[in-house]
Amino acid sequence: MNVGLTIDKKELAEIARNLESLNMSDSKNKTILRQAMRKAAKPILSELKSLVPKDSVQLRKSLSIINGKNRRGVAPSVFVGPRVKGAFANENKTGFYFYFLEYGFRGIPGLRMLDQAARSKGSQALNDVTNQLKALIEKRFKK
Repeated sequence: MNVGLTIDKKELAEIARNLESLNMSDSKNKTILRQAMRKAAKPILSELKSLVPKDSVQLRKSLSIINGKNRRGVAPSVFVGPRVKGAFANENKTGFYFYFLEYGFRGIPGLRMLDQAARSKGSQALNDVTNQLKALIEKRFKK
């Protein structure tokens, strides 16, 4: 299931022009975009944490906003989901079993928590991205 949302193209074009007018390097522009996306994804994260079953405290703690990989020519990205690497690689801290709860296992149907969170808070997050970008650009202009 895909959750579709739309962005006002005029507003997005204005934001892109403002980013270009800051005369910063490409990596700094990507950093600003990533910061805005991380801030905008917080409502989805809180909704997802509220949908996790109460007895899965470890999973709830492992849920976070994760940066996508940095590659040349690829727009920055962020994901909402369980952390399973780094400090969360330990079996006592990891949220590796999120997949089983999300999609089901052994005849138990999946909870589809990500879909529910995206449907309920996705449009709010999308609107917040543009607002966060505007705020970050204004902050950079003041410097």
